[in-house]
Amino acid sequence: MGRVKIMEYIIGIDGGGTKTEAIAYDLHGNELYKNYSDFGNLVLDKKKALYNIASSIDKSIKVLGNNCVYIYLGLAGVEVGNNKEFIETSLKDRFNTKVKAVNDADIALSAVLEGDNGILTIAGTGSISYGIYNGITARAGGWGHLLGDEGSGYFIAIEAFKIVIEERDLGLKESKLSRLLLKSLNILTDEEIKNFIYSNPKGVIAAAAPVVIEAAIDGEKNAVDILKKSAQALSDITCAVYRRLSINENVNIGIKGSVLTKSSRMRDLFKEYLSRNIESFTLVNNEVSPAKRAYYLAMKELNK
Repeated sequence: MGRVKIMEYIIGIDGGGTKTEAIAYDLHGNELYKNYSDFGNLVLDKKKALYNIASSIDKSIKVLGNNCVYIYLGLAGVEVGNNKEFIETSLKDRFNTKVKAVNDADIALSAVLEGDNGILTIAGTGSISYGIYNGITARAGGWGHLLGDEGSGYFIAIEAFKIVIEERDLGLKESKLSRLLLKSLNILTDEEIKNFIYSNPKGVIAAAAPVVIEAAIDGEKNAVDILKKSAQALSDITCAVYRRLSINENVNIGIKGSVLTKSSRMRDLFKEYLSRNIESFTLVNNEVSPAKRAYYLAMKELNK
């Protein structure tokens, strides 16, 4: 695609544990150009995430020219340590334009719920629940794979692999789940299992979750147990946010991330566990990209 003549534009970025989505909009909100790069979660590898994010911006500028007036980012892990300062300073120095970075849940909440009060629960590579009600915000989860991320794609895959190694260690008969999982990854030996887990980023490991979900749909007991455990964990962090916000009316609960948005089985379990603790709620599955919300927030800043 050759360079086109565009006046001023904004780049909205949504960076998670698997991919970074960058969408350029003109100042009227029209989408101009979209591209993807590898993960944008700064906790996984700060320098690599910066490279991925900068690459997605470079692609946009190569097509649209040097008239980007704002880069607004929603990034997983941005609130950890000095990550916010690191990413903002690095991008300002490189692209010489306004830059602001917030947590990816912030822009995703606004995008899915279209600015209304409510809760957003994300279950992709990682997991987090974030809510806003009458100007008050609360969050639960989002601790990363070493401390949490229960219910996420990574969690589901790791739980399945734990079953594989338990069967091998104890000399148990190989379950259907183990056979399906290892076959899907073309893994045969113990060494290959370790290499897969310890040599790959979270996103690659999490990509094995659909195998577990499909096995659960077919009734495989181990897979069903993993999905129930995952749905319960996602319900727990959602209900924690609900309680902290002291919501006493019907609440919109948005969902984001392939574990919930692409699996009706997981959604049904999630709703079942939610209904045990929240009297009235509406589940919202809105496909609007968080990058569009980043655009709106950037325009709000520019209009100040």
